[in-house]
Amino acid sequence: MVMSDITNIAEMEKKIFSDAWSKSVFEEQFDEIGWGGEVALCNDTIIGYSCFYMTDDEAHLTNIAVLPEYRRKLVAKRLLESILRRASENECGYVILEVRFSNSDARAFYEKNSFSLLYQQPGYYSNPKEDAVIMVRYLNKD
Repeated sequence: MVMSDITNIAEMEKKIFSDAWSKSVFEEQFDEIGWGGEVALCNDTIIGYSCFYMTDDEAHLTNIAVLPEYRRKLVAKRLLESILRRASENECGYVILEVRFSNSDARAFYEKNSFSLLYQQPGYYSNPKEDAVIMVRYLNKD
């Protein structure tokens, strides 16, 4: 992900999430130490993206999004695999994320990729107000 991708990513975010990050939030994150982002392309068009933070022993997956017409085509899996690889390379012990309680497709995706329930956070999301499921995947350190 490069700064010039942010406008397109913010537009995608609005289409995909009811509580979307604004363009300015992406821009602010872009220069933060430990922050990273990746895009998935099809014919030079962004079809998906991921964002994450890495600090000390933790990687925090903040966003994975794929345009609806490209879902179930391994785009999200490849974005996730890249984050997991980077987290391992940075010697993170685990990857953590939040997902809406009602987002059963995302929860199933993460469970299929070895994430498990850590805890539920009441009222975490707004628009609409909803609990978050906090999930974790522990990484093997060799």
